Amino acid sequence: MKRLLFLSAILIAVIMSSCSGSDYKDYVPADSKVVAKLDFKEFITQTGIDQEKLFKDIVEQYGDDVADFKNSGLDLTSPFYIFARNSGTELVFGLVAKVTDKAQAEKFYAKSSKEQFKQGADYDFSVQETAAVAINDEVMMIVGKDKRDKESMERTLNRVMQKDFNGSLADNKVFAQADGSKSFASLCADMSIIPDEALTTASSAGIEKKELDEMRSMVINLEGTAVDGVCDFICSAKSDNKEVQERIEKSRKAFGKISEKAFSSFSSGDFMGFAMNTDGAQLAELLKDAINRSSNDQMKQMIGGMLDQVTAILSKIRGNVVGVMNSPQDFIIKAEGKNITPDIVNMINESGMGSAFGLTSTSNGYSISNQAWFGYENGNFYVTLNPNTAAQPSKVLGGPAPTSLTNLMKDRKAVIYGNVSKLKDMAAQSGNSSRDLKAFDAVLDKIKYITLSYK
Repeated sequence: MKRLLFLSAILIAVIMSSCSGSDYKDYVPADSKVVAKLDFKEFITQTGIDQEKLFKDIVEQYGDDVADFKNSGLDLTSPFYIFARNSGTELVFGLVAKVTDKAQAEKFYAKSSKEQFKQGADYDFSVQETAAVAINDEVMMIVGKDKRDKESMERTLNRVMQKDFNGSLADNKVFAQADGSKSFASLCADMSIIPDEALTTASSAGIEKKELDEMRSMVINLEGTAVDGVCDFICSAKSDNKEVQERIEKSRKAFGKISEKAFSSFSSGDFMGFAMNTDGAQLAELLKDAINRSSNDQMKQMIGGMLDQVTAILSKIRGNVVGVMNSPQDFIIKAEGKNITPDIVNMINESGMGSAFGLTSTSNGYSISNQAWFGYENGNFYVTLNPNTAAQPSKVLGGPAPTSLTNLMKDRKAVIYGNVSKLKDMAAQSGNSSRDLKAFDAVLDKIKYITLSYK
């Protein structure tokens, strides 16, 4: 973790000390199937971080090592790009960053990596145990090391630097979508990048070629925005396969916008949690469809006997479903809808697992081995991993709800969130990590929550 934080400090120091440069995007391979754009300048703008305080904190923590990056020869006020492409049976990953001074960039990299550069045709390069690096007057290219020898890596690096690809980057829709985003972070992944060789591994998990091809027909998108102390990563998917796209649309319809009743369940003291608004009957139909289409006989056999009971239970859930965690042993879920307690008890007993589960009746629900509890109270179904909350589960959930989170959730179908201050408190208990995190107080003071959401 310390090295990761140190590298983050490097990036931020460069952002704050460099100037913007000319276009360098043509070095992203035209046949890339995955492209991510990271714009740290936009991140600082969106979050409103105090740059002077941040740089002061970083230098105070890391000293001259960071101060040297003022003369790194890199320009990260321009976005940098991470890509992945197929190369035969291998996946090649790489990173493209803008260079403002080749000599400085080489000196900086050689000092930090303890590796010297060799001269190539029109670029200098270094092939190491973990990566191959090339630098010219325009760009620093880092290509991830694969299983091949150094000579093969040199050939791969040369091909990338010579822009020897199939097609034109202008025609690459994955790149266009990632690059066109105004977010501080964006990723577009064409899942056709999954190679045919993956079928061997997939088959061992009960996935047939048809199902794998359906997965490979999808394009996944992820965009990061920062508003009111929340770093929100919004995900979506689409497919050029008509049947798969229809299932994606059906799943969207199974979720509605999170309603305000969910907001009162959250507190600024929560470690992490989630919220969604769902029509359980539609979810039940999606589950049935997935099981019926599956070629995994083992899964069908395991779930098939209980499928009708499971879908009947799901169908009774309608509205908000929320969960809050304060520790791995203190987790509670609330679901709006009808009382499904008797249905769950019947399903467990009919499966013959009642004794194994340690299922016992309580005054207001059922206990599982005295470690968990579920029951119905005031129009909501509850499940908790903390038996101490079973007496009055509705009293456990409650505000004051963070305004930044409630504003975000009004426009979302589902949200998973983490409380940054709580994460920081956990890190403070782990020695060196707490000292490293102190250098990022200016960031952590501005970012209250990190979320993954679905619109």
